[in-house]
Amino acid sequence: VTIFSKKASDPIRRYSDMRSTDVLEEIQEQQSVRADQAKVGSAVSGIIMFQVVLLSLMGSNNSAREIAGERPIYEKEKFGGLRPSAYLASKVAFLACLVIGQSLWMAFFVNFFGTFRGDFIQHAGFLLLVNAAMTAICLAVSSLMRTAEQASLLSIYLVGFQLPLSGAVLALPESVEAFTRPFISAYWAWSGSVEALQTQVHDAVKSVIDTGLSAQNACLYALGAHIVVALVAAWAGARRPQWD
Repeated sequence: VTIFSKKASDPIRRYSDMRSTDVLEEIQEQQSVRADQAKVGSAVSGIIMFQVVLLSLMGSNNSAREIAGERPIYEKEKFGGLRPSAYLASKVAFLACLVIGQSLWMAFFVNFFGTFRGDFIQHAGFLLLVNAAMTAICLAVSSLMRTAEQASLLSIYLVGFQLPLSGAVLALPESVEAFTRPFISAYWAWSGSVEALQTQVHDAVKSVIDTGLSAQNACLYALGAHIVVALVAAWAGARRPQWD
């Protein structure tokens, strides 16, 4: 973050309001503005995605072993009258505290070294949502897998696919993008945070990416849907008996 924060904080030159009669001077001005946009835009986009991917990894570590790791004990407790909904609620309450603490720490820590050039509250909100989404998804994986090792491995794969399939680094073919985008939490958090940037910085980021950005409302709905669907899947997995 310290390495990239200086580039991300640099000013971006604007086009002059006065049209120059010197063609060479006008070309040089365009090149200078585009160079500033490329430098700042790539740094800002990279820092946002860096935060998103790290929080996705934290989400995986939070919950990948939560249910699968104690499945034999849980199955015995179900015979004693423990309801799956109560068990899952206890997990969600514990993980919610982790998610909030991790997300706010990440947002404020990075902001300390390089101020977010836009609406910081919205940015922090999307970081919180992506962590919550990946935590919920990996909790669902944990409830559906037989062993903690299987759940952990699959969760790591899910996190590993987030960056290449988000389109933040390399644009995907439209046919692939249309199929994968709805399922990639990292894309929605990254896109929502980019949309929260100041207009000039937002334009700089758009100048260096080939992937289309989505409206913030769409990003909120997508991440919310990821959380809800994952929790329903986790509940279904917790209800299903699994004995070794």
